[in-house]
Amino acid sequence: MTSPNPILSTIIFVFAFQAIVLGVLLVTKRPRKQSNIFLSLLIFFFALMALNIGLVNILWSRGMIEVFRYMQLELLYGIGPALYFYTKSVTDKEFVFSKRDAIHFVPVVLEFIFYRTAFYRLGADGLYQTPTHPYTKIYLAEQWLGSFSIMSYAIISLWLLFQYQSWLKQYYSNLEHKSLRWLQLPIIIYALFWIGWNFFAEVDKYFFDKSLKEYYILPTFVGLAIVTCWIGFKGYLKTHKETSGYASQKSKPTLDDPNPDLAKQLTELMEKKKPYLNSDLDLNTLAELLEVSPKQVSQTINRSFSKNFYEYVNSYRIEAFKELVAQPENKKLTLLGLAFECGFNSKSTFNDVFKKSTGKTPSQYAKQLKNKSERKQSVVSYDEHA
Repeated sequence: MTSPNPILSTIIFVFAFQAIVLGVLLVTKRPRKQSNIFLSLLIFFFALMALNIGLVNILWSRGMIEVFRYMQLELLYGIGPALYFYTKSVTDKEFVFSKRDAIHFVPVVLEFIFYRTAFYRLGADGLYQTPTHPYTKIYLAEQWLGSFSIMSYAIISLWLLFQYQSWLKQYYSNLEHKSLRWLQLPIIIYALFWIGWNFFAEVDKYFFDKSLKEYYILPTFVGLAIVTCWIGFKGYLKTHKETSGYASQKSKPTLDDPNPDLAKQLTELMEKKKPYLNSDLDLNTLAELLEVSPKQVSQTINRSFSKNFYEYVNSYRIEAFKELVAQPENKKLTLLGLAFECGFNSKSTFNDVFKKSTGKTPSQYAKQLKNKSERKQSVVSYDEHA
């Protein structure tokens, strides 16, 4: 174990306790939401990990590690299920946790019991003995299986998020207040943390004779405590948002032939009435304007234009922006202001869509347009004086 570091240990305890406080606030926040409960569990389990390493360092330095073996706080097997059900809850407003789902938390109960047995106490202490205790293999297997559990649930959670993002683009033209992209980074961090931790611990053990502990144990858990606190704050701020109901409305793809008549009507509507200028335009609104079902509109866009709803609507907004930025009277207006006039409601969305469509940023495009205009004026001026 590492030598105690008062500064790093204090940071760990402060952020870990702050995360626990956030968890309590999430559970008690009104209206009470299912997603808040699972987010609270998630940050609680990770806060326990940070508290665990801080506590074990203090007790180790005081020669009281035997006491710690009876109060192990780490609960790896609760992290994965809490992460998965949180993701499930925020991507599907109709999801309700059932008794059958509770089976996912049985391993964490067994883990808690395991830490109360000699298999854990002797196995964990055996890590620092030569030769290692026979129970050490059991302890290490439990740790690696816990890491695998977290990684497996995290992969499933990421898949849910990607499916949700894909579904959003079939129904909405602006995703700024519906996207859950912020959750992807914490999931990846949580998935890789224990795998990376165990990997570096083994490398340190076999190649550096455990001489690197001072450099990675406490700093790593400081980072974990900070990230856990961050996701608690972020999740708390995001709880006011309503999910869009991806899972409850997803439909199987069909093999219907393209509908050229509806595609023509749709094109005429977009060019003449310009509904894309409405930043809140969604699939249902567009379907109402065409007096057909949303499913028909979605299939027509997918099959006749080879785009999803998000791409289709924003392609018109991009063309509208190009027209506005090319007009001399708009030179004094900001690019973002012009983008908002064309139906965008987010700078990040506008930049992302424009770059994918043109291969250039809006400022690069405007600069290129300005240079072309100046060259053209120079040629005209030269011809007039020739």
